[in-house]
Amino acid sequence: MRFTQTERFNKDLVSVFFAWFVSRVVVVATMWITDLFASSETREFSSQGFRLWDAGWYQQLISGTYVELGEEAFRFFPGFVLLGRLVQPIVGGDEVLASVLIANLFSLCMFAILYRLVAAETGNATRAKITVWILALFPASFVLVWGYAESLFITLTLVVFFALKKQNWKTAALFACLAGLTRPTGALIAVAVATAPGFWNMTSNFKGRFERLMALMGGPLGVLAFLLWSNSQNEKKWVPFTVQEEFRGGFVDPVRRLISGVREVFALDPDGLHVIFAFSFFLLLMVVWKHLPRHYFFYALISLLVAVSAENLNSLERYVMAAFPYAMALAIFIDKKQIQKAAYPLSAICLVACTVASVTGRYVP
Repeated sequence: MRFTQTERFNKDLVSVFFAWFVSRVVVVATMWITDLFASSETREFSSQGFRLWDAGWYQQLISGTYVELGEEAFRFFPGFVLLGRLVQPIVGGDEVLASVLIANLFSLCMFAILYRLVAAETGNATRAKITVWILALFPASFVLVWGYAESLFITLTLVVFFALKKQNWKTAALFACLAGLTRPTGALIAVAVATAPGFWNMTSNFKGRFERLMALMGGPLGVLAFLLWSNSQNEKKWVPFTVQEEFRGGFVDPVRRLISGVREVFALDPDGLHVIFAFSFFLLLMVVWKHLPRHYFFYALISLLVAVSAENLNSLERYVMAAFPYAMALAIFIDKKQIQKAAYPLSAICLVACTVASVTGRYVP
């Protein structure tokens, strides 16, 4: 029996690798074909390849410094940057290759850990494979191929959730802190920790309570560490957040933002697509609530609320993708094979469309 389970797991890992490989072929082929047929206007974007959008900022930070690049550079948290600086000498000093290599290696790790986590939580290996394929073909998943920090961040978050399942609070604290150093939304992991089974166990000793407190504070402490360091490097305070407001606007009541977004939909404003996407994922929350542990629901909820609490909803799809419980919910939603036959091609088409739009400068990932 044990041999059969091991054989099944090895076979599933091959499927995980295949999903990772296929998604990269789709994205890279799309980028190449788009640049090949690009107009003189759009080639300004498409010719940049893996340097596009935020990837270019990460690469500049790998080879340069925050102070040299100015205040805008402080939008990008240092986890991915520091790892890039470690890898850069190994690949001959090429910061683009370093960032792309890190992003893709951690994407493979992410898919493998996601498979194990879903299988552990649901006891369903088939659903675990479906979840991996959904995330691999997610419309915004082209950033997992580029030099973005999402693959590293999601990997760290998945390890935290694995640790929470085993109530290993020390591991949860460490990886939550690393996630906070990688993306500001790492602070939101505290919501998952506070609602995880066993967190409010009052019968444990002082050591156990302290470990749970560290798990709770891990994500926020990682974010705070970078904020305090940025304060020491700038005359202005809290630059990573104040600079971000110039791009996404200040905090907006998410309910009012969605109501105003409905008008954008009926006015056929392109930004209305972000609103439709947001509403569809609010509906998916019901699937998360019904089928997954409560801390998955609260993490997914706070992630979505923060994502829609801005005037500018650009990059919303990428922010929501980082909240992996939505991929698990989609796997549950398309559980029937007939639906899967349509869902996979449709998702792949959306991935191609988003990649083309981003490579040509029409979509901000």
